[in-house]
Amino acid sequence: MFIDTGNGTGWTPVNDSTKDVAALDSFTIDWGSDGIDEQPEPAVMSFTLRDRTGRLAGQALTLAGMKVVVQFSNQPRWMDLTPAMGCWRDLRIPIDSLHKMYSPDSPDSPSETMFAGSVSTGGSIEPASDGGWLLKLSATSRMAIWKRLQSQGPTDTAAKWNGAHWIGTPSARLKEMNCRASAQGAPEAQLDGLALPSSVAPYTPSDHPSQLDLLHRLTVGPRLPQWHEVYDGAASTIRPLFLADPIAVHLSTDGRLNVLTDGETRYALSAADIEASTDLSITEPLTQVVINAKRVKSDNGKLSFDDVEITMGDQDRLPPQLTVMQKSLTVDSDMLAVDDSGGVWNSGGTSNVSATDRANIAQWLESHDLRMVPETVTFNSTRIDPARRPWLYKASPSGPFIIVKAKSSALTGSDGRPSFTGPITTIGGTLSYRWRSGKPTLTQEATLAALRPLLTERITWADLPTLSWQQLDLHICDLSMIQIIDTSSPTAEKEGTQ
Repeated sequence: MFIDTGNGTGWTPVNDSTKDVAALDSFTIDWGSDGIDEQPEPAVMSFTLRDRTGRLAGQALTLAGMKVVVQFSNQPRWMDLTPAMGCWRDLRIPIDSLHKMYSPDSPDSPSETMFAGSVSTGGSIEPASDGGWLLKLSATSRMAIWKRLQSQGPTDTAAKWNGAHWIGTPSARLKEMNCRASAQGAPEAQLDGLALPSSVAPYTPSDHPSQLDLLHRLTVGPRLPQWHEVYDGAASTIRPLFLADPIAVHLSTDGRLNVLTDGETRYALSAADIEASTDLSITEPLTQVVINAKRVKSDNGKLSFDDVEITMGDQDRLPPQLTVMQKSLTVDSDMLAVDDSGGVWNSGGTSNVSATDRANIAQWLESHDLRMVPETVTFNSTRIDPARRPWLYKASPSGPFIIVKAKSSALTGSDGRPSFTGPITTIGGTLSYRWRSGKPTLTQEATLAALRPLLTERITWADLPTLSWQQLDLHICDLSMIQIIDTSSPTAEKEGTQ
């Protein structure tokens, strides 16, 4: 953990005894969303510092706004090691444990950032039983600044706008929001290939949404983006997690399921390494996705806007009994879908969803309704080393991965496909760090969301690697999910040091 008190000394590690500032005792980070129907809130970290000298405790009233970065050590290169560790002959640890002894000296060292933010007001101080002080504080991620920014947007003096603000093209709106965020030290939003609508409706003079709400409404679409803060060193960006995008499931030449994420091959996790409930959540079925878009009208040359619904259904993919009661995932959008202004608008075209978009949403609805996830899942550093699976231990989405060898892996749905096994991602959770039985332990109690497996290819038995059935790490229903047979031999996953 690094802190910057703003006194000009820069980043100071609180887990380095030579700095004599404080020691990180424990923390809990609540982040993300509880479901796919909610956009994430800014992450909040509650933490305790053990201050032996009273230096920080004495400054507690002025710690609000102090910058905080929490990381875990990545696998260092030899050039990253500090002279304090001595020569190689002085080390008495296996090379695959070297990263556990390595303490970065700045947030820009080879490490994985779990959280970055600023200390909030409030907290408490109490004497520690073994001397010194315990500072109990909280910090909020920088995405909170987007939520606080609610000032007036760009305007236009033309009479037709009738005093409205946030006037301009979608790209201009995003650029303006990023400029305002950057000026306040907040992260910028990156589209990551997400297409913006042709036009967006402005807001009345009395309506001042937060920039976070503006971002959500600007980018709503059939890919169902969920906006999360993603950390890199001491910096961060706000990026979309596309809940409706398809994920291709691979089979390696040695019979293991895997997915390709950010150029990295992620082999399936064994359920034996995960603390998971054997109870599965039966998802409330969704039958359609509704986008509340905008229609523009004109009255005596002045523009006004109201809602218009764009409905995308299951296209008869769902079992009939699931569609008896309509259940919608409804999202609000500023996208201009209908122009009934008689030419007064004249500020860009309208947008709608394509036939391809509708087909993709229908497939996503089917996958959502026919997949189950565990009610609780916990990843524990004593079972899965964070340096080898860093994406499991961050206050941001993991991206796609697969769990196999669970008791529920053998369950087959009404469509002949797995009810449990398939690509999933974390979308929220609680990260916790504390000492247990004399060992520092990091856990992630995660909220999972099922992702849509790509199902464009139908492999045959002849397509499988030349392995016996006993060598395949699969159940028979898993075969329907495989899209790509890897042709090259698998390489070992990241272990030890680089």
